Amino acid sequence: MNYVRGFAPWLCYAALSPVDWRLGTGAAALAALWLLAGQLRARSVDLLGAATCAFFVVMAVVASADPASGLRNWICALANATLAATALTSLAVRRPFTLAFARAEVAPEFWHAPRFIRVNMVLTAIWAAAFTLGALACAFVVRFEDSATAPLVTVQVLAFVVPFALSGRYAARAKAAAGQAIA
Repeated sequence: MNYVRGFAPWLCYAALSPVDWRLGTGAAALAALWLLAGQLRARSVDLLGAATCAFFVVMAVVASADPASGLRNWICALANATLAATALTSLAVRRPFTLAFARAEVAPEFWHAPRFIRVNMVLTAIWAAAFTLGALACAFVVRFEDSATAPLVTVQVLAFVVPFALSGRYAARAKAAAGQAIA
């Protein structure tokens, strides 16, 4: 469930942008600011929350300032590229973004265990690959038909559903293997 909350701004955008991209980016910016405010209060700001907030605040400003901006057509690719860059950056600094979610599921004594970190590196790599492929697929679709809503929605759904399912399975297997190792 923590994944869903962390991706709430992205889901707000996906749900509302077909109505109007200003509405989608505005709602997403508000959701991201709300989540970031909660993280600031808890003194635990994560890279995904900060990047999401920055992305949607910028996009909401652009959408409000110039509703006819051609950027509207590319936001799908830019969103996935932002998420990919965030995931890849978190891997490069060896603080995979999935740690923020995983720590809510396990006891603090496991948070720094090499196995726990390795599992989260793999989980983040799954998300990074999906976001990278999503960015490329969106760019390809927009390049050839910038008003192709159905393919873009399909790409967006796949960019979230596939890694969500894969990472859930991988995490469950890793948790089971860790349980067997302790027993």
